[in-house]
Amino acid sequence: MRRTERTIITTLTGLSMLAIGPGIASAATQGWDFCGSTGATWSTSTAGRSGTVTVTGDCATVNANWRMDVYVNGEWWVYSQGTVKSGTHTIRTKAPSMPKPNDKRGNYTYAKITYTYGNWKNVYEEDLGYLPCTGCTG
Repeated sequence: MRRTERTIITTLTGLSMLAIGPGIASAATQGWDFCGSTGATWSTSTAGRSGTVTVTGDCATVNANWRMDVYVNGEWWVYSQGTVKSGTHTIRTKAPSMPKPNDKRGNYTYAKITYTYGNWKNVYEEDLGYLPCTGCTG
């Protein structure tokens, strides 16, 4: 039996690309609907020194696995993982500390959300933009 994997990559501009490798069937040919993110926000009560990334999404799959990796200034910073049921969902990752910004606009931050279910995999990137930080030391 041939393994099937589907990967969707959402760019920072919000455009989606479906990447299908050799020997990999597309979701359309399999009649399979899967998970995706629909937005992301950053919240902080510490002037940007720490905070929470919250991603909303929607799944047509029961008990899909997810992992959210948060990148700050191009470097991996923190992650969390879990499972979601079908329908809309909210997932969160807490960033306990943030580095000193290397840009006057703040720390450039994005979240990469990976959903998996069996051999299926969807990857989304949610742009959080520049997050100002007062007192970050990193």
